[in-house]
Amino acid sequence: MLKKQLLSEKTPLTVTTGVIIVILAMIITGLFHATPPAPLSASVSPSIFSSARAMSTVRHIAQEPHPTGTSENAKVRNYLVAELKALGLEPHVQTALGINKSAQDASVGVVHNVLVRVPGLVSGKALLLMAHYDSTHTGPGAADDGASVAAILETLRALKTLPKLQNDLICIFTDGEEAGLLGAEAFVAEHPWAKHIGLVLNFEYGGNRGPFVMFETSPGNGKLINGFAKAAPLPLGNSLMYEVYKRLPNDTDMTVFKRAGIPGMNFAAIEGHTSYHTQLDRPELLQEGSLQHQGETLLALAQHFGNTPLDDLRSADSVYFDAPGLGLVNYTVNWILPLCGALILLFAIVLVMGLKSGELRATRTALGVLVFLIMIPALAGICQLLWIGIRRLHPEYDTLLQGDTYNSHWYLLAFVMLVIGLFGFMQSGIQRWIRPMELAFGAMASWLLFLIAASIGLPGASFLFFWPLAPLLLTFGIVFWQRIQNTSFPMYLGLILLGTAPGILMYAPLIKALFVGLTPQLVGVVMAVLVMLLGLLVPLIDVLIRRLLLPWLALALGILFLLTGSFTSGFDSEHPRPNNLFYAVDGSTGSALWLSQDKYLDEWTRTFFPGNPGRHPVPEIFGNRSGDFWAAAAPVFALPAPAIKVLEDTTTANSRKMNIQVQSLRHAPKLSLYVEGSGVISSKVEGRLFSQAFRPEWRLKSFGIPEEGLNIELNVQAGSPFKIRVMDLSYELPQTGSQPRPSSMIVQPFGLSDTTVVVKTIAFQ
Repeated sequence: MLKKQLLSEKTPLTVTTGVIIVILAMIITGLFHATPPAPLSASVSPSIFSSARAMSTVRHIAQEPHPTGTSENAKVRNYLVAELKALGLEPHVQTALGINKSAQDASVGVVHNVLVRVPGLVSGKALLLMAHYDSTHTGPGAADDGASVAAILETLRALKTLPKLQNDLICIFTDGEEAGLLGAEAFVAEHPWAKHIGLVLNFEYGGNRGPFVMFETSPGNGKLINGFAKAAPLPLGNSLMYEVYKRLPNDTDMTVFKRAGIPGMNFAAIEGHTSYHTQLDRPELLQEGSLQHQGETLLALAQHFGNTPLDDLRSADSVYFDAPGLGLVNYTVNWILPLCGALILLFAIVLVMGLKSGELRATRTALGVLVFLIMIPALAGICQLLWIGIRRLHPEYDTLLQGDTYNSHWYLLAFVMLVIGLFGFMQSGIQRWIRPMELAFGAMASWLLFLIAASIGLPGASFLFFWPLAPLLLTFGIVFWQRIQNTSFPMYLGLILLGTAPGILMYAPLIKALFVGLTPQLVGVVMAVLVMLLGLLVPLIDVLIRRLLLPWLALALGILFLLTGSFTSGFDSEHPRPNNLFYAVDGSTGSALWLSQDKYLDEWTRTFFPGNPGRHPVPEIFGNRSGDFWAAAAPVFALPAPAIKVLEDTTTANSRKMNIQVQSLRHAPKLSLYVEGSGVISSKVEGRLFSQAFRPEWRLKSFGIPEEGLNIELNVQAGSPFKIRVMDLSYELPQTGSQPRPSSMIVQPFGLSDTTVVVKTIAFQ
């Protein structure tokens, strides 16, 4: 067994302090590895990507919100065309009706994609660079996606100074991404260039800072990953993201190309999530280092894939992950099961060595597996419940619909410290029954079970368990082989530190990235990952428990960080409170309402709803789909209601065919249509098939429709009375002379805030 002095309280303080320093150094190394590079000035060589040059484009694009169908959108489009012409290129605008047939978010719209093609030296498939130039109505879109547009323009400038590419290079600045991927849909469905695309690289933002990460690929990505690993100066990404993202309902323009079978990779920066789709998405708040990282990646990949044949990019999927000092490690999925089998054999060998050496007892080691598997959900659940309590203590967090908070970094530090402290207490409490080595080996056995499960069901995630586990098993094998008697305590700690290093280096940035991506709403998932890592560090934690009172210190820091989060929970001009207010008119009666989707009123919105009217449905505006709103009478303005013109109404035995034309008489950029009371068997928009499966609740959102309106053909169930509800929407509040929104508040995203809605309903028998 371990000599008593190795784990006694007489352990030199310098040694335990050294352990802390080494662990912190590894954590910092892992986190620093995923840090964006420094921005480059406008004076650098034209052949090098300069974020400073690109920022001038960002500032021009993101002056105002520019959603599809608005005059601001047209201004950005005209600017892009002029910039491309200034580069000596010949851009053109594709104007088309984009259709997204998704049952959950069905939409159509007239979009205006800006395209340009740079001929290559040989014939063959073309490389496509893509970003969308439209924004939401609630934010100017500096990051999402003005920075990506600027990065492509700067890349085109740089490429003009470099040797000509072998492949054709196509750049598309899509319109209508925020409206339902309509620009990408229109390009793939109608543009002749779509058939020539060999590879698409799409660039997005889910925040306004942080490193640029490759988070999605098309299936059969082996050759793509190899190219990314070789070409990018700082390739960041892992196949866990690939496995998770393809199971999520999230969509970008890349989704349309994947459905069409076109290979591609998707990139984004996601830190600073509270700026996403808000007025905080301004140029001065964009981290320029993120743009520099994006641009360096974009230019390198354009050069690599611009000179690589793109006719056949499909190959076996890769397992891949970025690692400090190693770049992007990648290998084919065919290696997963052999590696898993080899690790099972190594585990068995080391287990036998541990039992023979007396360091492990079979029953207690098995009990260690059970204890560790209980610790993971227990500590994760405690953190999740604690976050629920924090949300109740700070209901103002409910206004931040991204799920994040402005001060979430304090909560990340708090939960990490609390989990470390609680883990230390649990480990200390069970030491009379289970030795640290037995608990550590029980944790490794659990990791092996996770590896086997991932290798079978989630192959892209297998690296998370193999690479931290393999070196630690080897280390334990050395420890058991030497039986410790001839090993000094510092050497023992050195071996353990060496064995745990890969896990710490990999999991430190992973835990941060998971917290950023999942937000505090799923803090339990993030902390479960931390508990897994702590299982590998049990021998080190044992030393720190005895010398430095680790549990008490960690808990104290955790409580301190929680209090700091609580004290910094307020709003100000730099961290404004989002709130929701919009104006709605019932076109049938002419009455008008102030409405709010907020859960609670604040000092500004309360002035529009005197007398605390409470939340209730508003069926006169939203029909049977109405949720609960704050509602109060509002001044009436002369706003014409949308027009519904019946062009055809014929009934057969089973269905009723209706051909209608809907029109926004006030030329609103968005118009929505709902059929209530009867299911829709099939439908067409402008003569094109829109839905052909029965939909009990049929709806359509349209954007940028022409002045003459939109022609819609509906086949509904015969014999059932129904209503058609048309709602047009413009992106502003009426000028009523009310007090403007204070500087400490902003428009709430993902809803109807700061819009004017006019509704018209027609009943059919």
